[in-house]
Amino acid sequence: MEGKQEQTNTKEPNDFVKFLNSSLGRLILIGSLTVVLLIPITHVISLIHERQNRAMNIKSEIRSEWGGNFYYKGLVLRIPVKNSNYKKYLFFFPEDEKTNLNVNTSIKKRGIYHFPVFQSRNHTSAAFTPNLNNPDLDLSKAQIGLLALAETRISDMEKIEVNGSGLEIEQQSMAENDPDKLFYATAPFTIDKSTTRITVNTNYTVNGSGKIILRGFAKKSAYKMTSNWNNPSFSGTSLPNPDSFTVKNGFTSSWSMMNIAQNPKVGMEHSNQYGKKSDASVDFLEAIDQYQLNERTVKYAILVILLTFTVFYLIELIGKMLIHPIHYLMIGLSLILFYLILLSFSEQFGFARSYLAAGIGIITLLSWYSYSVLRSLKFALTILSAISILYGFLYVIVNLETYALIVGSMGLFVVLAAIMSFTRRLKV
Repeated sequence: MEGKQEQTNTKEPNDFVKFLNSSLGRLILIGSLTVVLLIPITHVISLIHERQNRAMNIKSEIRSEWGGNFYYKGLVLRIPVKNSNYKKYLFFFPEDEKTNLNVNTSIKKRGIYHFPVFQSRNHTSAAFTPNLNNPDLDLSKAQIGLLALAETRISDMEKIEVNGSGLEIEQQSMAENDPDKLFYATAPFTIDKSTTRITVNTNYTVNGSGKIILRGFAKKSAYKMTSNWNNPSFSGTSLPNPDSFTVKNGFTSSWSMMNIAQNPKVGMEHSNQYGKKSDASVDFLEAIDQYQLNERTVKYAILVILLTFTVFYLIELIGKMLIHPIHYLMIGLSLILFYLILLSFSEQFGFARSYLAAGIGIITLLSWYSYSVLRSLKFALTILSAISILYGFLYVIVNLETYALIVGSMGLFVVLAAIMSFTRRLKV
């Protein structure tokens, strides 16, 4: 019986493989893969911008249909000038004006996109103290009206009550020879030359989105705003009165403005405020939308990839095993996939729920893959814990604004301390 001898040929690895399996080679491999993964990360950022631009276009369409910013200018007394070669008016601004704005916000949807809009129901009362001794004034054709910009979307306006008598809104005309300045005027009425005070009350509704900008043209202006919006942003030269801002199922706030330079007794040829302009702005836009949160998250992608690779590299060192470069590449691609899943889900279900769903999916995938590659339940659980903590920490940083830098710095300090602790006993 003839026996066959089996010979086992062991092939020595070449110098390149030896270098790749060394500690320095592993570090270069991880660094090179991280640089390569910058390419899909850049594409993800471009996709976020593309989707954001699409959302902005839809938002512009909704604003053009519903209404944009609401610039409040207030009530004005307009009196024609006689013996003029062209149509000429004098505008008298109030001595004092009080306005209550009840702003109800809602969400307009179009497809997967949704944006906040508002409907402001306003009540304005004003007192005029004009000097009517000018003989050129045609006091038989006086009008009270609401000044507005052309973009203001007034959906309803009741009668304007002048000295107790209700006057219908007769026309929407240009306040002067400017197509951007509108004047919602009452029917002409007669003022007695001896009149020294005119009281006016009116109710009207404005549809809009974005901001409400209060710009008082009266000598003294007072505003009070109530709304169901919980996160207003205030700006402008006049901030809310101290202690007037309260938040409970919405907010309440008030402003007081005074224009010393305004002379309510003297008429002006233009419907412009005299003196220094004071304005208060309230922004009803969402402070942070899902696209901003997605972009913030992707900016930390390199950090997430490096830390994840570092965890696997430490397992290599501690477990005295080698992970194939293809495995590192698959791990990196799965981390990139997280951002695509997050973007697509957040457009449908919001950022928080989408982050949870995408995070659970990728963490489960990496845990299964780690167990399949490393053949160790202990190391797979280590990967599960490390990636879970990393994604949890990332979510906190992304949602923080004021303290994002300090929290991120402290977090990196803890991570570095942990890595130094694990590697302190490693020998060359």
